[in-house]
Amino acid sequence: MFDLFGMMDKIGKLKEAVEDVKTKCDGISVSAAAAGGGVMVVSSANKHIREVRITPDAHQNLSPTELEAAILSAVNDALKEAHRTYKSEFKQATEGLIPNIPGLDLSKFMG
Repeated sequence: MFDLFGMMDKIGKLKEAVEDVKTKCDGISVSAAAAGGGVMVVSSANKHIREVRITPDAHQNLSPTELEAAILSAVNDALKEAHRTYKSEFKQATEGLIPNIPGLDLSKFMG
């Protein structure tokens, strides 16, 4: 028999867990480097770029095109790491709240 009140309770807990994950991920920093460490990008696990650092060596030794490519590479790598971190935090926080359905990944829709 379908338990409507039990389902509503789980939905409320899921919503609370999602908000907790968002808050926690705001405080988690991930980073990525390119051009031998000459370009560094720091992001929150919520995929908000916090910082881009370019060393004087990278600025002087790379052409504008190479520097642009290094920045793009570092940003993309930082965002990939942020996404992995977010998914991991989401999975931990929602353990038992979402039925284990193969291929179902609600973290895509939550952030």
